[in-house]
Amino acid sequence: MVTKINPTLVFWGVRMGFMSYGWDAGVLGGVLQTPAFQSTMKVPDTTTTAMVVASFLLASWLGCCITASPGSAAIQIVGTIISTSTYSTSQLIACRVLIGVGNGLVVAAGPVYIAETPGILKQRGPLVGILMGFACTGTACAYWIDFGFTYTKGQVVWGLPIAMQIIWSLLAILLIFLNVDSLRWYFLQDRLDEGNLVLRQIYTDNHLADKVASEIQTELKQEVGEKLSFSDFFIEKSETKAVTRIRDGVVLVGVAYLMGINMIFHYMTTIFQVYIGLAPTTASVCSGAATTLLAVGAFAGSIFCEKGARRKWVLWESALQSVFMTAFVGLLAANTKATIFSPTWAPQPYIYISETMPLRHRHTGVGLGMSAQWLMAFLTVYAGPIGFENVGWKIWISFAVFNVTGFPYVYFFLRETRGRSLEHMTELDNEGLAVGSGSLSPNEGEGSLKGDIFIEDKI
Repeated sequence: MVTKINPTLVFWGVRMGFMSYGWDAGVLGGVLQTPAFQSTMKVPDTTTTAMVVASFLLASWLGCCITASPGSAAIQIVGTIISTSTYSTSQLIACRVLIGVGNGLVVAAGPVYIAETPGILKQRGPLVGILMGFACTGTACAYWIDFGFTYTKGQVVWGLPIAMQIIWSLLAILLIFLNVDSLRWYFLQDRLDEGNLVLRQIYTDNHLADKVASEIQTELKQEVGEKLSFSDFFIEKSETKAVTRIRDGVVLVGVAYLMGINMIFHYMTTIFQVYIGLAPTTASVCSGAATTLLAVGAFAGSIFCEKGARRKWVLWESALQSVFMTAFVGLLAANTKATIFSPTWAPQPYIYISETMPLRHRHTGVGLGMSAQWLMAFLTVYAGPIGFENVGWKIWISFAVFNVTGFPYVYFFLRETRGRSLEHMTELDNEGLAVGSGSLSPNEGEGSLKGDIFIEDKI
């Protein structure tokens, strides 16, 4: 049996998976309006173009419902290879379905794997959050590459940028393949020897590893017999509030992806060029710059998420997003060419759902959360361009509404998770909605992170 785990390889492998996700989210956005793409695809109408782009998201929803494996990225590679030589929208849609299924597998498993791997509690949030930073980086890189290839001619204008996604998928496979499953999965499967072996590699102090193992088994015993049912999502019946935690995570992610962020990711060049009226080259440069700012913001939110409470971060971001999005809608209504950059919730929803889900239903809970992401993203990415064509700028009003709705939802329903071990999340509902941090568990010590290698201090 394989019981080797290298945290550095795990972290970078999952990051490359998210780079691939971000790349695919942005790569078509920068070439949709190019003459080469329009000519090859025979000038598709708005509905067809929307389906070409959004089919990736619907397939990602399907992928996140399936058990992930290191071969998940291989599905992306197959779809990518075929898509570079397609000559019709129907073929391209089929290829993007393949890419999406592989992407859904990778992205759904990534936050869970990362959240369970750190040996130091205060590094868990940043390491999970950085995944969205890499996704945004992938999007920004794709837009800049698209910009560079606009100076070429023929199918290479859009075919080669799409093909470059293979790089990130291959790296994800190579880095993750030789590592084991998450340690809590071993305990969930009653494979205690393997779980303990992995724990001792993450926690160099055997005494500390034994304490964590004991907590994991205690939580599993508390959750014995708890079954998920649809009615529980409306009336909580379990003692550990398992369904409440899953429901809150699902709604949080769903609302985040109804705020319009995917419209920006997938159609940024089109928005700048067609709806704001910028010249093609200017629109392409602005797309690269804007997505670069999104990446910087995602990394900043990840790195500093331990400096303030999770809930406080999201509340401030909700307020800022609401102001900026409302101003953006106002400018569009006034028929002005001006644009406003809006911050986003990224990466907070990923951090929250990776931390709060009950141990026995962790993969199910995160999978449902990611399902909400893909379904809401599909809704906005598919319906958005059609809405633009029929009602113009007014389509952005719906996104503004969800930005404003985010603040009261977080304020009244979400609990603080910072500074709490994964095995102590069952206590959240007993402590109210304090905005401050939770208490540090004695089972996960303080320490420092150097080159992604955890150095534990004395407890």
